[in-house]
Formats: sequence, C-alpha cells, structure tokens
Amino acid sequence: MISKIIRRTKISEWAYIVARVRVMKRKLIPEEEYPKLLNMDLNEIARYLEETEYKKEIDELAYRYSGVDLIDQALSLNLARTYRKLIRISKGLPRDLIVLYLRKMDYWNIKNVIRGKMFGFSDEEIEGTLIPAGEFDEEFFKSLIARESVEEIVEVFRGKPFYPILEKLLHGEKLSVVEDELDKFYYTSLARLSAESIDMKYFIDSIRMEIDITNVKTILRLKKEGATVEEIAGRIIPHGYQLSEDEARRLAAMDIDELVKSLEGYWFVDGVKEMIGTQPVSKIENMLTKNWAEKMLRKSHNYPLSILPVLAYMILKKVEVDNLRIIARGKESSMSVDEIKEQLVMV
Repeated sequence: MISKIIRRTKISEWAYIVARVRVMKRKLIPEEEYPKLLNMDLNEIARYLEETEYKKEIDELAYRYSGVDLIDQALSLNLARTYRKLIRISKGLPRDLIVLYLRKMDYWNIKNVIRGKMFGFSDEEIEGTLIPAGEFDEEFFKSLIARESVEEIVEVFRGKPFYPILEKLLHGEKLSVVEDELDKFYYTSLARLSAESIDMKYFIDSIRMEIDITNVKTILRLKKEGATVEEIAGRIIPHGYQLSEDEARRLAAMDIDELVKSLEGYWFVDGVKEMIGTQPVSKIENMLTKNWAEKMLRKSHNYPLSILPVLAYMILKKVEVDNLRIIARGKESSMSVDEIKEQLVMV
C-alpha cells in the first residue's frame, strides 16, 4: 500500500470526495442541540437519535438492546459505517490515504478485544466497543473475541509487523505499555512516508500534528500516574509536527510549573496552560482534542481540495460519537448535567 501512494492525484478525485464530505458534515449534530440532550433521559436520547443519522442503527439494534447499551452499540456501528462509506465513495489517492488513516481503528479494536478478555468482559460488551473500519472487518473481530485467551488472540497476528509488540504481553509486559507501543507503531509508519507531493505533505503534517497531541496527553497522563522520566520517554512517539522527540523528552523531565512555561508557542497550547496543575487530566485532554479539531478545521478551509476536509470530518464525527456516549453513560450513572457537560468536547 505505502509504495503505491507516492503519486499525484487528479483534482477531480479530491473535488468529488470533498463535496460528499461537505454534505455528510452538515448532518452532524449542531452544538446548540447538546443542552437539549443533556436534559433528556436515556429513552428520550434514543428517540432523538432516531431523528438523526443514527436512525438506521437505533432501529436495527432496538430488538436486541435497550437504554445505554442500545445507544452505545448504535454509535459504534454508525461510526464504523460512516468511515467505511468514506472508503467506498473515494478512489485513487484520496481512498489510499483514508484507508491508511483508518488503520488506527484496527489497533483500537485489537486493544479493546485484549483489554476485554483480560478484565473478563462479555463478548457482547467487547463487541460494543469495536469500530471495524480498518483492514480487518467485523467478522474477523468476532472470531477474535471468540478466542479463549489473550495468548490465542496474540497468536492470530503472528507474521504481522506489529506481532512482536503484542507478544510482549505473553512475557508479562503491562497492557498500557503495549497499547502505547501499538500507537507508536501506527503513527511512526505514517509519519515516515515520503512527502513527494503536496497532497502527501498535507496528510503527513496532519499525522504529525496528531502525534503532538498524543505525546502531550501521554506526558500528562503518566506524570499524573507517577511514572519515571525514563518510563515516559520510552513511550514518546517520534516525528511530531512542532514537538520533536527530544523536546517531548525534555518536557517529560520537567516539573509541572516548568512544563507549563515551556509549552508557550506550541500550536496546541490555547487554554491548556491555564489548566495544567489545576484541572483533572481528562479535562486537559479534552481541551487538547478541541484544539486539534479546530486546527484541522481551519487548515481544511485553507486547503479545500485536499485530504484535510476529509480528516477534519472524521475527527468531528468521532468527537460527536464520543460526546453522545459520554452523555448516555453519564445519564446511566446518574451524573449531574454539569458533571457530564464538563467531559464533553465542544468544537
């Protein structure tokens, strides 16, 4: 795949997929609708979703699920179908890049299957977390879930380039370390692509921006957990957009006050500095996600005939699904409206 995509593409290929994405983007739930959702119960939320792009999935799954499980399953299924639709309606280089980007869903699913097995979740619960939109389809992951043990799951991937990472689980490595290494494998493989055309440069720069966000989140999370500088440094992803590997390692060695000062000037810093040390890591991660989505939107407006509008839409769609899931689970857990609202990412 990678060797095939270092080429130019036709303007008509970008024009077609961007036009389709523009229509899809208009169907996202507007920000002003969220206050209404926050004041609904689970049944009302499900009925609301029946009037949106989630209708097909709600109707299809209503005979098997109810309440938060119905909403959870419908959201995951809709997201997977949306991403697969982008592959189906694109061709040429746009399709190649979408397929490459969506390989992250494979790693997401593999991590969720292994985590589910480790913690004794039911097959149905694990299935509800899956977004089969990458190289491996839904049937493959169902067959993976049917395996009896983590060892059997890992063995399925023998021969794959990332197998040595998964194999570490069989030798006692922590799951969180393996998960971060899978992320590093994914991002590094894309960031190392050759930017021989402007189309490829836009794609690679976007990946490198995502690496920046992922690294900052990793540093803050691990510092909160009390990890050593060496442990944090070992989980930094190279090839960041503005935050080089050396700079990320330097941040990892700082105390919180130094870290806050050193973030000045980075593209993702708006609103983040003020939160570090005073707000939960989850809220800081939400702000980083918000800044990333807004940056991608601005870039997509500047370069409309490129991969950027497609990537921006994919990010916004994932943010929407995450927000809806947070609202549903918050309602299920009897959280207050304010508590749920604090966890949402509003772009």
